[in-house]
Amino acid sequence: MTTGFPLQDYYTRIYKSYDLVNRLFTFGLDKKWRRHTVEACLESNPQHILDLCCGTGDLAISIGRAAVNPVRITGFDLNAKMLEIARQKAFRFNTMPVEFIQGDAGSMPFQDDEFDCITIGFGFRNLTFENPIRNQHIHEISRIMKIGARLIILESARPENKFIGFFYRLYLKSFLVPLGGLLSGDWNAYRYLAESSADFYSFPVLCKMLEDHQLNLHVKKKYLLGSVNLLIAIKKGT
Repeated sequence: MTTGFPLQDYYTRIYKSYDLVNRLFTFGLDKKWRRHTVEACLESNPQHILDLCCGTGDLAISIGRAAVNPVRITGFDLNAKMLEIARQKAFRFNTMPVEFIQGDAGSMPFQDDEFDCITIGFGFRNLTFENPIRNQHIHEISRIMKIGARLIILESARPENKFIGFFYRLYLKSFLVPLGGLLSGDWNAYRYLAESSADFYSFPVLCKMLEDHQLNLHVKKKYLLGSVNLLIAIKKGT
C-alpha cells in the first residue's frame, strides 16, 4: 500500500491484535491456507522470493521454515509496526534468514526481473480495491518479476453463489467487525476489511486487471465455498 492511502493508519492501530483476530475469524484455517500458499510457491523451486505486504511475517517465515534448498526470501511492507513483529518472529523461529524491508509497494527498490516468485497473503485487495493507484501497484509487481515467474495471491473472494454470498457478507458484518473492533479498539479498520472482502473484484475482473500487465491468472484452490481463493498468475513474455 502507499503512504497516502488511509489503510496505513488502520494497520498502525491494529497491529498488536492483527494475528489474533485472523486466527479467531478464520477458526485457525488461515494456517492451512498459508501452508498451501507456501507449497505453491516452493513447487517451482524459486531462487529469490518476495513476500509482498508481508505484515507480521507469517507467510515469509513459513516459506523459510519449509524451504529445503537455499533461497533468498525478502519480506516487504510499508508498516513499521508490522515489520517489528515480523523481525521478532523470524528471530524467535530461527529459520532460513528473511530480510524484511520497509517501503512503498507503488515504488519498490528492486531491479527489473528480480524475483522468481512473489507471494501476497490477504494484501492484494489493499493494493487494488478502490485504490486510485491500483495500476501502478500491479505494474510494479509485474516489473520486478522474471518472465515465467509466479505471483501467488491468497485473498478473500466474492462467492459466485448469491445465496452463499449473502451469508458471507452477514458473517463479515456481524462477526469480523465486532471481533476486530473489540480486540483492536479500531472498528473503522475492520469495517473497511469486511467491506473490501465482501465487495472485492470478481475473478473475471481480476483476470482482465492482471492481463493488462502481462500476468495470466488462474485459480489454484478455493476455500470456504469460494470466500477465499488461492490464485496464481504467471508473467508472460512480451
